[in-house]
Amino acid sequence: MEKSLVIGVFCYNRVSKLKRCIEALLKNPECPHLDIIFFSDGPKDEAGKKAIQEVRNYIDNLKGFKSVIKHYREHNLSTGPNFRTGLTYLSENYERFIIVEDDLIVSPNYIKYLTDALEFYKNDQSVFCITAYVFPIKKEDYTYDTIVYKRFCSYGWGSWGNRFPNIIWEHDELEKLMKTSPGFNRRLTAEGADLPRMLRKQLSGKISTWDIQMQTHVAENRLKVIYPTLSKVDNIGFDEESTNTSGVNYLVTPIDPGVKRNFRFCPANNINPRLQSQIKSPYNYSTLVIRKLKNDFLKFTNNIRKAE
Repeated sequence: MEKSLVIGVFCYNRVSKLKRCIEALLKNPECPHLDIIFFSDGPKDEAGKKAIQEVRNYIDNLKGFKSVIKHYREHNLSTGPNFRTGLTYLSENYERFIIVEDDLIVSPNYIKYLTDALEFYKNDQSVFCITAYVFPIKKEDYTYDTIVYKRFCSYGWGSWGNRFPNIIWEHDELEKLMKTSPGFNRRLTAEGADLPRMLRKQLSGKISTWDIQMQTHVAENRLKVIYPTLSKVDNIGFDEESTNTSGVNYLVTPIDPGVKRNFRFCPANNINPRLQSQIKSPYNYSTLVIRKLKNDFLKFTNNIRKAE
């Protein structure tokens, strides 16, 4: 391992969003003491080169971190392979890493929360990662600042390099797992009715993603993901610029103002069904159907406006 902790940022062609993302990240007082690595995907064609160059010009002139490391892709890998390559590099070279995507606005205690959580849960191999996002929940008399759940969440997270060697990325291996592992579909569906469909779309080439492979790993190995009770991340990616995110923004949630610097982490065996049910509710079948109907209506009205 090269170093103990690094920030990894994945970006493509949205310089305005990347600026907002990094400006928020720099409000975390730990940034001047941390290295940051940018995994910048390449252009799809000649027309896309200008936007990519604007992103890289911004990165080239960035200050505020201990060092800025650049992984500039010469050609377009697409979202899935860019993440796979970047996460593989991070896991092979760093003990711990914190991930930020260019459409995330993080709170001023984002780094502190993830750093402390990575230290607290480091020796429990049943914990795959720490996420900094959570849907709105009613905490009531729950006294901890974290919740144990079993669904991977990509909206701002951190993990350890030693959790990654056995993740299945290859198409044929994923397809074989899906067909031959007893109870596989049941385990995947248990954390969201959308997951089997997402995996099928990935395998068919309809989408290029990476988080369904992470969730497949979590489900197949009965691993845990640690959630906060109050989100430290706001997602600004629901628009026409986004590759895999559009339509109704179902991720709106209260955001931590960032003042709190000390957190009470629950034990990894502390299962709270009431809170887990709240986290899962946006992925229940009925909720997903309603969301799809709303998205279809939005697409219909947008097409009418464009035709006028």
